[in-house]
Amino acid sequence: MQFTYPLFIFFMHPKLKFEIDYKKDVRTFFNFASDWEYENGRILEWAIFAKYPLFKKFKKNKKLEVQKSFVKKFVSGKYKKNIKIFRKNLKIYDNNWKKIEKNFYKLTEEIFGKTPWPKGKYIVYLTIWGMFPRFLEDKTFQIPAKYKRKKYVSVVIAHEMLHFIFYDYFLAKYPKYKGKKNYFFVWHVSEIFNSVVQDSPEWIKLFKINCMPYPEHNKIVRILRKKYYRVEKWDVDLLIKDIIILVNQNSSKLGGIAQAARLKK
Repeated sequence: MQFTYPLFIFFMHPKLKFEIDYKKDVRTFFNFASDWEYENGRILEWAIFAKYPLFKKFKKNKKLEVQKSFVKKFVSGKYKKNIKIFRKNLKIYDNNWKKIEKNFYKLTEEIFGKTPWPKGKYIVYLTIWGMFPRFLEDKTFQIPAKYKRKKYVSVVIAHEMLHFIFYDYFLAKYPKYKGKKNYFFVWHVSEIFNSVVQDSPEWIKLFKINCMPYPEHNKIVRILRKKYYRVEKWDVDLLIKDIIILVNQNSSKLGGIAQAARLKK
């Protein structure tokens, strides 16, 4: 007799793979460049210009006009020059994550119950850029190739992993928020959700370090912390509803929501 089981039984806890691929970082550069119009250049400033001011010379009319061959040569050069330290750091990040991953999944289960993790590659790549993006479509993300506070990288990993299960849960629960027109709204909700969760006592106990919310979320996060900081049992749906209400109330002050609406008219 042959038994078949639902796929999620075998995919309850993804196993992360840590890899180095400079080509991924080339693509990431152009992903950052394409987001300029929605963030008034903030992403480029944080991700690229702050670390590599030489790219400022390619700014033209709110666009970054630079040849892919130049970026490819620049990125591959950085990787070749620093490959030994990159490999060393990647190993440290991998080992640090392995020490806490079981407890991380226990904490996520306390929030999402037995909600299955979405299918994906679950590959962690290094990046030389100043921001650490995640890619919902294939469940990959990036962490800093060099970072002084190496234990904080585990906070980054947990942050991106939370995004993957949160987006899957949220969009299944609230399908009306699917689609590009709601991209920034859902992004704000997800970032605030992560900040509240990752700064709760049990998460701090595991990671030893607070996460760093985006500046525009500080006010909302402070309000929610008062309500949820000492919560004994997470009510994920109540938390999400509270965040939605506060994001709607503060939408005029949150970057991207009103701006995206204007751009898409």
